[in-house]
Amino acid sequence: MMNQETSQGITYTLNFLHENDCPKVLFWLGIKPLNLRDLQELLSGIPNNRLITIIRDLQEKYIISPIQESERFVLTAGGEELARLVTSLGVWGRQQMDINNWEDSDQVVLPDSSMEQKELLKYCHVIDHYL
Repeated sequence: MMNQETSQGITYTLNFLHENDCPKVLFWLGIKPLNLRDLQELLSGIPNNRLITIIRDLQEKYIISPIQESERFVLTAGGEELARLVTSLGVWGRQQMDINNWEDSDQVVLPDSSMEQKELLKYCHVIDHYL
């Protein structure tokens, strides 16, 4: 899927994040472990077969644990770190876009792990501005 012919960490990371929809999967799993149904609901714009391919790819790269916990996908320690970076990059990028367009940047309020699926779904349209 990804061109592995690079000796620079930043190039590898940017190529990895350039994969369509991968940052969104990382973002949601960075909030909390989710089962496939909940991920599909949060990522309704991604076809199910594409979502499964992304999950398998992230499992092969050991970003998502290959072992599900209570039928939920869980990020590895490296995956958690990457999810935090993805979120930070998305927020930074959006703020820079707003600044460069002379617009006020919205205050970012992210969902947290205590939220139920119904509450998380309310964030889907907000997250699209960042990732």
